[in-house]
Amino acid sequence: MKWTISAISFAAVSSLFTAPPTFSQDTHSYNGSGSAAETLFEIDMAGLAFAIEGEAELLADLDARFRYENITDNGRRYGFVLAGRAERDSDRIAFGGNAGFCPAGQADCPDQPSRGYTSGLQAQAPAERDSGVRAAVTEAFLFLHSGWGEWRIGYGDGAARLDEVGGPSAFRTIRADGGRLDPAGVNHARTENYASGQAPKLVFRSIALGQRSTIGSFRASASITPEVGDCGVDFCAFGDGPGPVRSPEPDWVVELGGLYEVDRGPQEWAFSIGWARSENESPIAGVDRLESLDLGVSWRRGNWLAGSRWLTSNNAINGDAGYQAYSASVGYEAGPWMTSLEWAAFSDDLVHADGHTWQVGTSWLGDSWLLGVGLQQVEREVAQFLAGSRSSEATDSTVVFLEASWRH
Repeated sequence: MKWTISAISFAAVSSLFTAPPTFSQDTHSYNGSGSAAETLFEIDMAGLAFAIEGEAELLADLDARFRYENITDNGRRYGFVLAGRAERDSDRIAFGGNAGFCPAGQADCPDQPSRGYTSGLQAQAPAERDSGVRAAVTEAFLFLHSGWGEWRIGYGDGAARLDEVGGPSAFRTIRADGGRLDPAGVNHARTENYASGQAPKLVFRSIALGQRSTIGSFRASASITPEVGDCGVDFCAFGDGPGPVRSPEPDWVVELGGLYEVDRGPQEWAFSIGWARSENESPIAGVDRLESLDLGVSWRRGNWLAGSRWLTSNNAINGDAGYQAYSASVGYEAGPWMTSLEWAAFSDDLVHADGHTWQVGTSWLGDSWLLGVGLQQVEREVAQFLAGSRSSEATDSTVVFLEASWRH
């Protein structure tokens, strides 16, 4: 067993600046004459310092986002958003990387070196590594609010990710399900539907129809992405592995998303669905069109919160090569305190890898500060090829961490 003991973890969420409107009227009480503009700049910083096998390291995450919005004299809103993210994480490749050793054409290994599109995993040797320092533009789009919803064009999330819901967490940077930072580098459970990454796309997101307190409210989204070829912080559509690695790059990704919210007495429910499908214009043999589906549910009653998520994808590879991920968590809020218990699991049939993660922790939220302590335990089994047959190798990692945040 490999123990990872956190020396200190901090998350500084700081510098939320809202510039005054260009004109004197409040944009939320628009009176129909003239126009109003608003700019918003946010910077969100997080860091994690920890010790692993006697060596201290520092992980960090930084978000910056600028939004400009204007309201015309007939009440329409338009503007643009520009955002980027940088991090220093473990040395896995984006979210995926190497998971064991299963040589192409041997036993039940893939017929040629292959990387799963959704999981980002491949099982070739030598293991892929990078510096862990990554940066990318995450949003760069124009938007227009019409009477029925919002149109976007440019870099950003696809419809399958816009309104997803799931379980609670007491922390921001480390989670059982697709955390921003992964100190051990072996947690491959993620239920977010990164069907199109942040690649340029056209998106429509409707207004919420109905009322939560009666029949419930429903919001729908749709998007189309002509080509996915970006390699961002947490998602990579391609990779330069050891030798030629079959890496799908889907075209014309169509995504649909839906969110239904309803209140029943003291209980608050939310359900989300995301679906994606692409065309397959790749000349590479064995590559398939992408098909993915995710479901989410969240629940709250008083101080108790719970939720779950599920994702399945064919990894854009023919045959038995799919990826599945699951997560569930429960939380309790008592005044400024938040305690959560989280679980997540994954299975990747392409590289014959699976694993699960447990996380428990509590945090305290003040006016400007958050302080929390938690424990994460990760177990993973990957393929190994010995004596002409495939076997499995198990690894586990335990992380004890302290997270502190500050917001201004």
